[in-house]
Parts: sequence; C-alpha cells; structure tokens
Amino acid sequence: MSILQKDTNSIQKNQSIRLLTFNTWGLKYVSKHRKQRLKAIADELSNPTNESNDYDIIALQEIWCEEDWNYIDQVCSLRYPYRRNFKSGIITGPGLAILSKIPIEETFLYRFPINGRSSAFFRGDWYVGKSIAVTIFKSHQNNTLPIALLNSHMHAPYGKGDSSYSTHRACQAWDFTKFIRMLKKSGYAVIQVGDLNSKPDSLPYKIFTIEGGLKDSWNILHFEKNPTIKEISEMSLEDQIEIAGVTCNSRLNTWRKSRPLWEACRLDYALIDSHNVFPVSAKVKFTELLPPPLSCSYSDHFAYSVELQINSTQNHIPSIKESPPEEREQVYKELLAEIKHYRRITIPFQAIWRKFYFLISIFIVIGMHIAIVFIADVAAWISVLFLFATTFVVITGLLNGMIWYFGVRSESRALQEVQAEVEDAYIYLKEHLNKTTS
Repeated sequence: MSILQKDTNSIQKNQSIRLLTFNTWGLKYVSKHRKQRLKAIADELSNPTNESNDYDIIALQEIWCEEDWNYIDQVCSLRYPYRRNFKSGIITGPGLAILSKIPIEETFLYRFPINGRSSAFFRGDWYVGKSIAVTIFKSHQNNTLPIALLNSHMHAPYGKGDSSYSTHRACQAWDFTKFIRMLKKSGYAVIQVGDLNSKPDSLPYKIFTIEGGLKDSWNILHFEKNPTIKEISEMSLEDQIEIAGVTCNSRLNTWRKSRPLWEACRLDYALIDSHNVFPVSAKVKFTELLPPPLSCSYSDHFAYSVELQINSTQNHIPSIKESPPEEREQVYKELLAEIKHYRRITIPFQAIWRKFYFLISIFIVIGMHIAIVFIADVAAWISVLFLFATTFVVITGLLNGMIWYFGVRSESRALQEVQAEVEDAYIYLKEHLNKTTS
C-alpha cells in the first residue's frame, strides 16, 4: 500500500462515525424481563473490552422508566461522556435518549401535534408525547460537517382501519421533512434514526425519501430497491437479517418467534443526506440471546448499526437537488387522500358519538335524580345503587364531552393544518411545472 493510500484511508477513518439505533422495549409492567434486559443492554454498551459494540453515537427508543435511564446514564458515563434523556408528555415521556462520544452542542424536542387520540389511554402514544429529538453535535473532526441527528419513535400501528394510525404517521413524517430540509439548508450533515414504525413501501417512507430527500443507508449498501414482502418471506431467517436488514418480527427474536414469515420487516432506520453522509458498512445488531437463565432476546426489536463517513466542510454539497416532480406530486396526492379520508370518516364518527354520549348523559343524570326520590320510598338500598350509577354516568359523560371538545376538535384542526401545508406545496409544484413546460 502506498503512502497516499494510507493517508486517504486514515482521513476516511477519522471522518467516519459509528452509529447505533435501538428500540429497547422498555414498557413498564408490559415488557417482560424489562429491568434485566435494559441492564444487559447498558452493560454491553458500556463494556470497554467489547469493540464490536463501541459506537460514537447511540440513539435509543423506549427508555420509558426513569430507573432504567439512571442505570444507563451511570454505567455508560465513562465511555459516552455526553448523554441526554428527552422529556415530554403526560406519562413517562417520549422514551428517546442519546449517548455520545461527540460533544453535544444543542438539543431540541419537537412534540408531534398529531399523535393518536386522547381517548386511546390503553395505547399510550398520545400520553407519552411522541416527538422528534433533534441533537446538534459539534464537528467530530476539524474539517468535517457538524451532525444533526433526528431521533424518533413514531406512532405504532394497532390494527386495521383507523386503528392502524397510518394518517398519524404520515403527518408525523411530513413534520419530519420540515426539519430535515431546514437542517440540510443550514449546512448540517443530516441523519434521521429511530423506530419509525413504517415499512419501506409505506407512505411515511416515501415522504422521508422523496419529500425529505433522504436515502436509506441500508439500501445504498445492499439494494437498488427494497425487497418485497414475498421476497423477504422466502428468505431463510438468517438471510432476512443479513440481506434484507430485518429488525422487527424476525422469528430469530424470542419475543417474535411465532410471527408469520411475511411479517418480518425493517422498521428501524438510519436515513441520510447522501450528498454529505456516505455509508461505509451496516449491520443488524443485538441479534444474540442473553445468557441463561433468561435466554431471551435483548428486545423485541433488533438494533441497527451503520458506519458513516461525514463530508468535509470544503466539499459540502448544498441541499439544492430535489426529487423528480412526478414523484413529489404522487406523494402529495397520497398524503392528501390519506388526510381527507380520515377527516371524512374517523373525525365525524369520533365527534358525533362522543358528543351524543355527553348530551344524553345530561338527560340521564337529571332523570336519575328525579327517579331516586321515588325509589328511596320503595327501598333505601336501591337509592345507593342509583347514586353509584349516576356517578358513573357523570364521570363518563364529562370525559367524553372533554374528549369531543378538546381532543377530537384539536386533532381535526391539526389535520387541517397539515392538509393546508401539503396543498400549498402541491400548488407551488404545479405552478413550477407549468412554467417550465410553457
């Protein structure tokens, strides 16, 4: 090897960083062996003798228990001197955290305005305040661009129809692109990571890559295009991970071993501004099992690791290249159709029945107050039951009234705002296309 080649390799190594994104499955009372698993993850990341799990930046999701973060913060302090746990929401927070060897210059948390329904307390996405955690790092080398990392855990799907929350994730992806485009224009090396709860063929993924202009770091290294569900299901379990980069619903994960083969997918990403960030290598990590007696996977997701080379300040490429207008137009149409369908079907349904319940409960309570006078003369103990029933109707009626007046109306206005933003972008694109063709 020549001296020039050695110098070039040395520069590339200095300019590259190793990044890990990992959904740790840290739900209190729900996640099995949570304390032991989170402790094992922290011990693995903090182990100075383990070079295979040595990273420059670690983005974590589902760190929802303070005691788990306190342990991670404590044991990782030597290896990762710069750490941040983000706070938001009514319950626990968004579960987002950063560990880094690179100095953190500033942070910012953006809470999604469209993030589930307040009535879905049994799901919790709305209450934890799902967000985008933006972390600005100082240049890790004197001649490299500063890194802007956007870490998030987007709304989860819970079924079909409005339970899939596909509209919510699409709107969250739209918010994401605002930050992405702004940070790219500001001269940062932009990297978006996290459990985005969106498959590569989904609308949010299209918004990230077409409207946001980001590239999938795994695909750059492995595929010209994403493999189909059928292609992934026909792979061996090992190839699903090694070739397709599956991080979720793999049968090799002990928490997902009964899942159908066709459910194996990628939900965890490192999407990059490929003009200024270049992937060197990528791998699905934390696929091994914890030692006995647990003998289980570290999480219900596998982690995703990627080595990235960051462009120099001298070679910085400004964010001027847009995706083809036809692709952007199609994305706008899909997003508008998604929002309009939700506003036409789900919003009226939620508003009508909750408003109806609230109004009917008023008349029921009045009737029960009148009826209790006559019932008390028949049997005193029945009046006690009537009081309990009245209390139940009052409480549920007020809750549904508040959900209708504050929750559903707020969600509807937030959807209208995103729809207006997309329509503005669509109109501008059409006018631009007309000028270029005339």
